Amino acid sequence: MYKELNHFTALRYVEAAARHQSYSLAAQELFVTQAAVSQQIRLLESHLGCKLFYRQGRGMKPTIQGEQLAQSLSHSFDDIAQSVRKVICEPLSGTLTVTTTQSFASMILIPNMWRFSEAYPDIAIRVLVSPNVEDIKHGDVDVAIRYGYSVFPDLEQEVILEDQLVPLCSPKFAQQANLENIENMSHCRLVYYSYNDYWQNWFDAAGIQRSDNNSQWLEVTNMDFALGAVLTGHGICLGSAVQAKHYLQQGLLVQPFDISCGPGVRYSFLHNPNSPRAARIAEFKKWLLSQLNQQPDR
Repeated sequence: MYKELNHFTALRYVEAAARHQSYSLAAQELFVTQAAVSQQIRLLESHLGCKLFYRQGRGMKPTIQGEQLAQSLSHSFDDIAQSVRKVICEPLSGTLTVTTTQSFASMILIPNMWRFSEAYPDIAIRVLVSPNVEDIKHGDVDVAIRYGYSVFPDLEQEVILEDQLVPLCSPKFAQQANLENIENMSHCRLVYYSYNDYWQNWFDAAGIQRSDNNSQWLEVTNMDFALGAVLTGHGICLGSAVQAKHYLQQGLLVQPFDISCGPGVRYSFLHNPNSPRAARIAEFKKWLLSQLNQQPDR
């Protein structure tokens, strides 16, 4: 019965190699040598009577037969893993690995981690900063907190933060620029994002004319850098008051006007619904939502 499963180890190697399109990366994931992966796949190819991979550049590309087999294996391994996870449930205590963007980590997670540690002393949080969505189902990551509007149908996904953009600057800059008068915004040093000109949206919402003089503009790639610039007094940026709550509460930043614009920031909480660390994930999400739902002092 199930004679094909005599090559179960090789089948695991095929699925991983096809997913990574690399024998060496598959070997790293499975904690074996690249030679072991190559040998097992060659033996399986000999048994099946067909090639499963071919070399392309520095990688290994699955053939049509290899792709068909790998897709079936991926679904089957997911089913097996989920079946095992249903009967395995780790205790609440332990480690939880969370990946997110640099901005979310530096402005929300890290400043508040002491609160989580006080509330849950038996849960250790490991924060990984990455611009990419890590492989939650097959890797070591338990939770991903990602920016944007992407949908991940294979994961449990919940939007945890949606916030419009508002002007933020240091108290000293607000005084120097005389921002009691909104018309003075047209002459301010502006910090803007290279991927979107949100300032035009804000000036439209405010109903004031925007200056065409770009000589005083500073371009950055993310909100973390933008807030870093305005904290030192370099002009004014558009940001999320929720993300900047730590700075607003300490009086390091102020929001001179209540006028906001979109599209704002949007973060989703992603996790594997069948994770054996479901209890840990649930408590972490509950705590994180409680932090995000606290209104910042503006």
